[in-house]
Amino acid sequence: MNMPKLTKTAIDNLKAPETGDVSIWDSELEGFGVRIQSSGRKTYMVRYRLRTGNRTQRKLTICRCGDMAPDKARDEARKIFARVATGEDPAAERKKPKHAPATLEGMFKAYVADLKAKDKISWKTCEGQLLRGANSAADYFGRNRVPSEITTKEVMMYAASFHKRGKRGLANMCRALISAAFSWAMKSGNDYTVEANDVWGITVNPAVAVAKDQGAKTVRNRNLTAAEIQIVWKAIDAGNEGFSLEVSSCIRLIILCGQRVLETLRVEGSEIDLENALWHMPAKKTKCRRWNHTVPLPRQAIPIFKALIEKHGTGRLFPGVGAGGFHLSAGAVALALRYWQRDMEVKVLENFQTRDLRRTWKSRTHDAGVDRPTRDLIQQHGRGDTSSKHYDRADYLPQERMAMELWSDWIDACLSGVPMTDFEPAFRMSVMQTIHTAPKLQLVA
Repeated sequence: MNMPKLTKTAIDNLKAPETGDVSIWDSELEGFGVRIQSSGRKTYMVRYRLRTGNRTQRKLTICRCGDMAPDKARDEARKIFARVATGEDPAAERKKPKHAPATLEGMFKAYVADLKAKDKISWKTCEGQLLRGANSAADYFGRNRVPSEITTKEVMMYAASFHKRGKRGLANMCRALISAAFSWAMKSGNDYTVEANDVWGITVNPAVAVAKDQGAKTVRNRNLTAAEIQIVWKAIDAGNEGFSLEVSSCIRLIILCGQRVLETLRVEGSEIDLENALWHMPAKKTKCRRWNHTVPLPRQAIPIFKALIEKHGTGRLFPGVGAGGFHLSAGAVALALRYWQRDMEVKVLENFQTRDLRRTWKSRTHDAGVDRPTRDLIQQHGRGDTSSKHYDRADYLPQERMAMELWSDWIDACLSGVPMTDFEPAFRMSVMQTIHTAPKLQLVA
């Protein structure tokens, strides 16, 4: 129904229908009108057609007539028509839910944030591959897609894109990271211990059905001999062959202490007790994150830590480059070793990686006469069985100290150039006699 220009008086005089509703349209502005319901409720409204092929008609309520004067409501209607002229659909936008549906990017970000909040070392790797990398999963699948739309075939094709380029390890890792993210999202949405949690609408993990590449991850056996340790130790002096104090110190400390690469790089000066030759590693920096770990220091490690503390103080002893506040990356240490080995004029040893140094410690401390249970304790490998995990709370520090003294002697002999074939038999015999006759020593069963 049309009438002259809608005014306050005209609107007040409008009568409500007995049933349903009636629309009264303004003569001044086409598409602007008032809707009157049988209850007596009166609202300003507009009607328009979409600028699409089907020209669908929309109706949109502006507000109640008692809340706004007719001239003001007419101005609001003009604004709506201006938006329609640019191709927008104000009615459809108003129907959108208050909370936009969860996106794949949002799910990945929440997963990475959870890892970071729990101080998981893997959070940077996950962030890089899922969100930030040149071939990130978020970009491949579509950042604004709903997580439940991702299919198993898509995950398989994403992993295949790396596998076809010969990057088997990366392909397998991508599949595992996506699987972990979806698994986390499914569990976080059904966590009854959390009062408020995010529901991502996922009922199936699309990566679970993608087959693992069992041959992508190989077990390395490389470990340095005594002669090779001597070569490496002398070659990586700070300033020599491009090695910085931090990089050379990291390599030597892994050889001396046998701890993991990232555990070494995350050490802080406040955790080193030079007077008592102890490295106190807090539980949050260990792999299992359950117990604090104390490492007796070989005497060769004391001057190394002392130099780092004099330079960096009680904070991070291996600070990263820039203002991020992170530690020196494991990749930077590995790259320094790789370049050094690549640029050798004469190939004097087989290529090795940073992680091979931990295996070297495990193998050569045996040569020094240290028994396997003690080696396991020092490297945090001694708590896998039920007895150790739940019952054994003995203090093995005296035994570990003696083991490190034996290791220090072996390192001295190694670096001094003593032929290990001549030195080792008598040396190991004296070691075994010492370790089994020590009065305060309790061997692990």
